[in-house]
Amino acid sequence: MDLQDNVQKEYGRFEQIVSHFLSKSLHIILDSRVPSIFPNGQNPLLGTPVKKSDKWFTLILGDGPACLENLSLWHRNLTEPMIIDIVLVQEVPDSSSGHNPTITFGLGMYVETLIERWVVQYEDSRTVFPHVVESSSSYKKTYKKSIILLRSLYSLMRLLPAYRPFQKLCSSTRALDFDISYKVSSFTAPFSRKELEVMKIHQFTPVDAPEGRLFISLTYRDDLSCFNLDTSIAYPPQIITDYFA
Repeated sequence: MDLQDNVQKEYGRFEQIVSHFLSKSLHIILDSRVPSIFPNGQNPLLGTPVKKSDKWFTLILGDGPACLENLSLWHRNLTEPMIIDIVLVQEVPDSSSGHNPTITFGLGMYVETLIERWVVQYEDSRTVFPHVVESSSSYKKTYKKSIILLRSLYSLMRLLPAYRPFQKLCSSTRALDFDISYKVSSFTAPFSRKELEVMKIHQFTPVDAPEGRLFISLTYRDDLSCFNLDTSIAYPPQIITDYFA
C-alpha cells in the first residue's frame, strides 16, 4: 500500500511539472506575438504581485492571457499536443486585387495568413501505469532541463521574423492595417506541400522525462517581406465632432 501511494505521489508531481510546462510555453509564445493579450497595452509585470504559479521554471512573466485559464483539455490529458498558430491578419484594400478574404470585420475585408505554428507536447512512452517508483531526483532533473528549454524558447522568440511586426504593433500610437492573432488547439490540418515550400522548421532538443519526453517544435515563415508590413498604413486619429467634455 505504501509503495502504491508513493507511486501516485511521485507521478502526481511529474504531472504538475508537465501541466506548468505547457501553460508556461503558451504564455511565452503569446507574450512575444500577440499585443492584444495585454490589458490596455500595459506590461503585465508592472505593478503586479508575483503569483506562486508564475515562479515555475524561474521565469516570471506576470499575468497571462485569459486562455491560460481554459486549458482543461491538457489538464485532463497531458499527452495531447498543444498546437499554437500565430496568424497575421491584414486588411484587403481592394477585393478585386486577387486576395481571398477570409474575415469580415466591420465594413472591411481581412485575410489571414499563418506565419508560425508551434507544437508543445509531452510524449508518453508508457503502455501501462508505472509499477516502478521513479526517484525524486529524476523529476528534479527533468524540471532543471525544462528551465533551460523554456529559456531557449524565450530567447528565440525575439530572433524570429514575426517579432518585428509584433514590436511595431506594440510601439505604434496609431491603428495599423494589420494585426496578429492566435489559435490554440490539439489538432489541425497538416500543411500542404505549397505551404511547406515557404516554411522552415526548427526543433528544440527534447527533454527526457520519466516514461517520455517534453519537446517543442516550430514551423514558420522566415521571410515576411511579401506582406509589406514595414510600409503598413497607420490610420490617423479620428476627430469626434460630437464629443463634449
